[in-house]
Amino acid sequence: MELRWKSFALLTKQELYAVMHLRQQVFVLEQNCPFIDADLNDELSDHLLGYQGSELIAYARLVEPGSLYPGPSIGRIVTSKKVRGMGFGKIITQAAIDFSSKKYPNQDITISAQYRLINFYQDLMFKAEGDVYLEDDIEHIKMTIAPPKRMSIFSFLPLSIANTVLIIGILLAITIIGSSFIKKIDLDQLNWIAKIDDRAISKGKYESYLDSVAQSRKSGLIASDAENILERMIDEELLIQRAVDLGMLENDSELRSIIIQKMISSIIAETKNVRFSQQDLQTFFVENKDFFAPSPKLHLLKLSFPGVNAAQADKARQMILAGDLVSAKQLAETDVIQLPNTLLPATKIREYIGPLLTQEALKLNDGEISQIIASENQLHLLIVVKKLRESAGSFEEMYEEIESEFIRQKGEEMLDEYLLDLRNWYDVVKANDL
Repeated sequence: MELRWKSFALLTKQELYAVMHLRQQVFVLEQNCPFIDADLNDELSDHLLGYQGSELIAYARLVEPGSLYPGPSIGRIVTSKKVRGMGFGKIITQAAIDFSSKKYPNQDITISAQYRLINFYQDLMFKAEGDVYLEDDIEHIKMTIAPPKRMSIFSFLPLSIANTVLIIGILLAITIIGSSFIKKIDLDQLNWIAKIDDRAISKGKYESYLDSVAQSRKSGLIASDAENILERMIDEELLIQRAVDLGMLENDSELRSIIIQKMISSIIAETKNVRFSQQDLQTFFVENKDFFAPSPKLHLLKLSFPGVNAAQADKARQMILAGDLVSAKQLAETDVIQLPNTLLPATKIREYIGPLLTQEALKLNDGEISQIIASENQLHLLIVVKKLRESAGSFEEMYEEIESEFIRQKGEEMLDEYLLDLRNWYDVVKANDL
């Protein structure tokens, strides 16, 4: 795949047409999402076009800071149906991350990710923030990633105290999950290069770092590298040991959070080794079709009452149950926003009545009336005149989403199993159980 970055001003008519065609083909037609795709942010964006020959097969955009979020935002990530499952989605997303980190250094990158693809973005090191929300009738979640920085253990600059704590946390996390170059072992039986008290730096790991540096340079190693690398490895071990001595592992909440996240990431990363067949995914899809189906559309009525008048709201509800909707409406407030007399997707309903009432409305069936709902000093009744449920797309159309959700759930299962093993391995005692 050939990648091309273009500002909006430099897009040709043919390129812009190809971009809009691909976006609408996927976001409007395939995802059955009849909302305007051109959201007036394209002019504020850099555009990444991925070509196979002369055909546009992948696309993403990078919106400038301050437009959608305080920092830059990657969005409209899309691949053509014919190339899905071939890894082009990750390639173009990673390319957008790399470009953003160069153009907007030290600024966190934000995406509004489809919730079904959360595992896809977590693989790229995005982290979820906040709750799931509806955007264009599809569940989304805000995710962020810090811009990648090229750092090595031999290139530390003077650090502030806060940064020192962060570096120590990362090093401790690496040590704990077993990938550190430091091991507590019998020094008489080890081919070691240096030691700090009873802990050693193995010669093998030291040589591995030397080899890594040599390969990263066209000119190879220079005379001072061997000593400098060893000194940096010793410095890191000294920092780790001092952090342990100071009780930072037990008392520093930021440090503990870093270690916990590293542990979870290392466990979830094992999902890359999970083996599954097409039949496994098809079975998973059949068993979870409701999950993959779009949110329903509702023709909804809302009656509102003063918050102090619960008796009047209850009386109106009883009238509706008895079939007298006209009288019930006469009891309700008249100076409230009225919903359009038609079927609406959840995102549009939310614009009228807010997220709380929208979530309650989605729980109701055709002809059903809600219980009295209290919200913002008012009482509300919701009546579903009609509810239109749409089925999920075909297995082939939704393959990437199905695979991503399958792997995400497998990751959660692996984490649960790992934690259960730890509870069996360690002696856990609760005071209340004594």
